[in-house]
Amino acid sequence: MTNEVKRRLICHWSLVIGHFEIWKKRMNSAKWWCLVLFLVFSSSSGSAQIASRPADEWIPLLESPDRVANLKVPQVVAALRLERGYSVADIGAGSGLFSRALARTIDPGLLYAVDIDPELLKHIDGTCKAERIPNIRTVPAAPEDPKIPDKVDLIFLCDTLHHIAGPDKYLTKLPAYLKPGGRVAVIDFRENWPPGHEAMKFTAEQLQSWMAAAGFKKVEDLSIPKNAFFHIYAPK
Repeated sequence: MTNEVKRRLICHWSLVIGHFEIWKKRMNSAKWWCLVLFLVFSSSSGSAQIASRPADEWIPLLESPDRVANLKVPQVVAALRLERGYSVADIGAGSGLFSRALARTIDPGLLYAVDIDPELLKHIDGTCKAERIPNIRTVPAAPEDPKIPDKVDLIFLCDTLHHIAGPDKYLTKLPAYLKPGGRVAVIDFRENWPPGHEAMKFTAEQLQSWMAAAGFKKVEDLSIPKNAFFHIYAPK
């Protein structure tokens, strides 16, 4: 088993463990154990299946009212001080929670919703059509490169960086995707990391070191959301 497969196994099970208590409270005993057995056997079929998270399983969790409230989406978007006509890349867009809010703020500017999971990108396309958000373009990324199709004013990563193998190397790719005067915003856990995330954990100091090595300087250090760090960087 390669290190990358091991890391993805840890990532998969950390997400499952982190939400077990929520599911358990909502199910009777029989349904609970059926779910446990399903997850165990569905995860044993190989690394390719583990590497991709089922969109229909995770979207309700990514869009849960508690998570949305904790992330303080309106406050985060306001803190970015975006202008209409800006272009933004949301790396690790997931269900499109931030993509939708960012796109509405910069309309008619383009929002690139970047993710490695085609099913999540398909979900974003469907949601944008249903909600009549015309300025989102979904982008299938590679694990080691976001593959943003054009230079942007802002690159946004929320709860994404700790899922990336070799985040220090990944960050060195970002300057090539920024317009002059562009910025990078990173939100991730400062404390209270979900159970099982120990292998993916990093500190704000480590992030600062990685960003400096990638050619960035920190220009803002914000205190939202709670228990997270929210750093904004610009090229040196």
